[in-house]
Amino acid sequence: MGGLNLVGELYDYMIGIVVVGVIFTSAVFAIPAISYVNLRQIDQQQLRNTALNVFNTMLLGTGSPSDWGSTFPFDQNSVEAFGLDLSEESSLYILDTDKVQRLDKESPGYIEYAYARHLLRLEDYSFSLTIFRPFMVDWDLEINDATNCVSFAVNVTRSEDGRPIPNAQVSCTILCTAKKEEELTVVVAQPKTFFTNALGRCEGNETMQIPENFKIERAVAILKITVAGISTMIVAQKDLWAQNVMKINTFGDTIILSFRGELTNTSGVRRIRNINTYVYDALTEIYDGKDDPNSDKITHGYGYVFWNNTFPGLKAMDPALLLFTVSVPVIGEGRIPVIVAGPFSLWESSEVFSFGPDSEQFSNVAIKLRRYVVISGMTYIAELTLWKE
Repeated sequence: MGGLNLVGELYDYMIGIVVVGVIFTSAVFAIPAISYVNLRQIDQQQLRNTALNVFNTMLLGTGSPSDWGSTFPFDQNSVEAFGLDLSEESSLYILDTDKVQRLDKESPGYIEYAYARHLLRLEDYSFSLTIFRPFMVDWDLEINDATNCVSFAVNVTRSEDGRPIPNAQVSCTILCTAKKEEELTVVVAQPKTFFTNALGRCEGNETMQIPENFKIERAVAILKITVAGISTMIVAQKDLWAQNVMKINTFGDTIILSFRGELTNTSGVRRIRNINTYVYDALTEIYDGKDDPNSDKITHGYGYVFWNNTFPGLKAMDPALLLFTVSVPVIGEGRIPVIVAGPFSLWESSEVFSFGPDSEQFSNVAIKLRRYVVISGMTYIAELTLWKE
């Protein structure tokens, strides 16, 4: 019996050693795992806090000086603090169109990405800022030369899942250019209102009152779409190459045009015939030029690569869109009138502006924040993506 007790005690002792060893091993591996999870959560929270602070600085702060985006010529070194808010407005999340334009590297004056990081104190982080529509808008535009009829179609869908949005209000204003030999003219139709059907689609047409013996050349449809009180705008144009004729930028009351020479089918002088602003669903002509040798022009060569003109009250007007009618020489067609819209890419169905590198190329954890903002009376979604270097 004594031998059996001894064997039993020895067995219990060995089992105890094994159990203690397992507990010790589990503790050794579990404690670092718990610590790693906690540290990762802390890093993510710090990243989120940093992103929130940066986003608030961008969207709620005016920066310093408060009108830093409206000065021409522009010097980024004169900007002491970064903020995109409209200084004249007391409402929140209303952005200054001039300041947003200063983030465009194709602008005659802009803030470099590295300097923006410096102003935001993000030496250890990278970010990208994207502005896109609150819903997707796809469009089509056709011209019937025989009847001078311009027809359009619009599809409005949710950005999240692509589901159609019925009963969206579509206000349409159509303008077109026409030509008779070397004489050019611009014709504008009165705005009309339509509503999307159950499939999120609406169609419409307008017979343009073209002067006798003139032939319709180009057409643009300005489509303001409103859903549940939120409005956005699309510029529908068949010949999107026309947007590469020149670049439009504003600096306060001053409009700056930059020559864009990437077109292969055009050359020579581009003459400015007409400028319209789009404010509160209405077009207002602010410039009427003449197609003659003395008219304003932009082309290659010293003194003509840039064009600028000051229109008192333009900044206070805060137009949602600028439309330039430009006479452009096209190889094989002679001189034709085209309509250039700006300053943003308002013909895109979703994204209209971006600043900073593409976050998708980085493997590090990134935080995304979104917020509704208003630019020139139109609603957009601003998205900030922040990640640690």
